[in-house]
Amino acid sequence: MSCFMSSWVRSTLALVVAASFSVGAANAQIFDDFSDLNDTANPTWTHLNGLVGSSGQAWDASTGQYHLTAPNNGFALPNTGKLGFVGSYVGTSFTDVAISADFVQPATALAFGVMARADGNNAFNQLKGYGYVYEPLAAGGLGEVVLYKMVGATLVDIGSQQVTLDLNTKDYTFSLQIIGTQLHGRVFEIGGGMVAEKFAADATYASGFTGVFGYSGEAAVITTNYTIDNFSAGAIPEPATGLLAACGLGAIAIRRRRSHAN
Repeated sequence: MSCFMSSWVRSTLALVVAASFSVGAANAQIFDDFSDLNDTANPTWTHLNGLVGSSGQAWDASTGQYHLTAPNNGFALPNTGKLGFVGSYVGTSFTDVAISADFVQPATALAFGVMARADGNNAFNQLKGYGYVYEPLAAGGLGEVVLYKMVGATLVDIGSQQVTLDLNTKDYTFSLQIIGTQLHGRVFEIGGGMVAEKFAADATYASGFTGVFGYSGEAAVITTNYTIDNFSAGAIPEPATGLLAACGLGAIAIRRRRSHAN
């Protein structure tokens, strides 16, 4: 269920989280633009392929971007058919965290996005954490961005917003910040402004890994196929109340590097 806050509380939280993201990005403990053409070092990525029992996934950074694909050949559900899933995460655990990644076109899946406070469990139906994803076929095909609580293959919607992203001609930055029990997801069009924003509250997971994931199903007649660039994740300094002072110092300009040309 969504977190409904008064406009004053929402505005205050937005300022605090925005400041935390700037601080976290400036001091990112993890950053990868895949210019080394691999996912095995600086940082090391751990592949996820076991959530729905699918196989044949691929992870490829040889182009200077990180391309992940998965066929729909896993566990079958009545409405979606056989499922496909592919993800990847970096092995530093964070509590309060800011994460962002550029998703570059084209991209297909029932859902794809970033995850945080994930436990990294690669067994069937076991992965847990939080996600902020785009579902292109939701809302009658208009699309939605969704904050998820991941309980194995059960993805609990804790906050969603209808928005249509142009996955054929535009690239987008997905960002997720978590302070305590407060989650704040945003999507920015690269070269443009913010196109989506959602708040939610949940106390289920206290810490974990950061990364990306996507899934699909054969009934949708699309496979999981997405590409990321400029991945960053960093701890938000404690105590979080100190971020109020950062808000008073004014905006911190953080340069967002444009994605490589496709």
